[in-house]
Amino acid sequence: MSKAALLALWFVALTATGEVGGAEPQRAQYIDLTANFSHFFDETAGMEEVVRVALFRTRMDALLPGFYVPRFGATPAEYDQRIAHVLEGFAKVRPRYEQMQRDFAAAFDAGIQHFRKEFPGFAPNVPVYLLHSLGEMDGGTRELDGKVYLIFGADVIAAIHQPRDLTAFLDHELFHVENGKYFAECAQVWCPLWAEGLATYAAKVMNPGADDRQLLLTFPTPIRAAVDARWPAALCFTRARLFSAEPADMKALFVGGTGAKEFPDRFGYYVGLRVIEELGGKYPLPALARMPPERAKAALTTGIDRLVQKAGGCAQMGASPRKGDG
Repeated sequence: MSKAALLALWFVALTATGEVGGAEPQRAQYIDLTANFSHFFDETAGMEEVVRVALFRTRMDALLPGFYVPRFGATPAEYDQRIAHVLEGFAKVRPRYEQMQRDFAAAFDAGIQHFRKEFPGFAPNVPVYLLHSLGEMDGGTRELDGKVYLIFGADVIAAIHQPRDLTAFLDHELFHVENGKYFAECAQVWCPLWAEGLATYAAKVMNPGADDRQLLLTFPTPIRAAVDARWPAALCFTRARLFSAEPADMKALFVGGTGAKEFPDRFGYYVGLRVIEELGGKYPLPALARMPPERAKAALTTGIDRLVQKAGGCAQMGASPRKGDG
């Protein structure tokens, strides 16, 4: 997902290689750590909370070093509180969580096959993991100790997704992996606007008729209608920050918070989609996926400027582009 919250992993065995000598691509595999969480929960039941949390940090982080650590500005104490809270509530959500664990293998295999219809021979070039994410993510890439992984959070998938959502959801996340072979993230707003808008667009193209829930545009609240109601302002807010590297601007667009209270959380995903749609007729999806960063930056800027012009411009709103643009 975005730089901030922009969330495949293989440890021992990733696997989907491309076609070799005309053979069918191998099945893509992933490392499943979901049962490790359940086992830990059972084995430490009744343990004093502070001891249990400390043991969690030691034992679980050893399975995927660098994942079970504070992120996104959380302090160690805040992260420990999250661990304790998740463990306390796990019994209530366990049936659905473990059902997702059982269902994911077939869904992932079907998702890979579906993705290969648009990208023949696709194979994840990063390790893929399924685990309990402590509420952090349904899916996305994470860089841990200098290595990129694709991680699926079985807990969040179970909480927010229905079976009908999974194909488009997997297309979105697998597209990040494909796009990541050609497009390197950066610390400016335009990078996640391109990456997330494009992944959302890809899921839409590969799933004709997909609704906003399937396109991940209804979490935590519906995005489209609220942004459309203030579309010129949303465009100009984004355009003014397109080349910003301020964490607050990144958060306002792709996570949420006080920086853009007039817009729903994650509204940058929808703005990015609209910009890519403005370009979509000119470029086929594979060409967009493989577009070099400088061309992507120019195309994105052209697309958003075209939308701004159609919306009546930004000067009258006091949202002219900032210094250092482009």
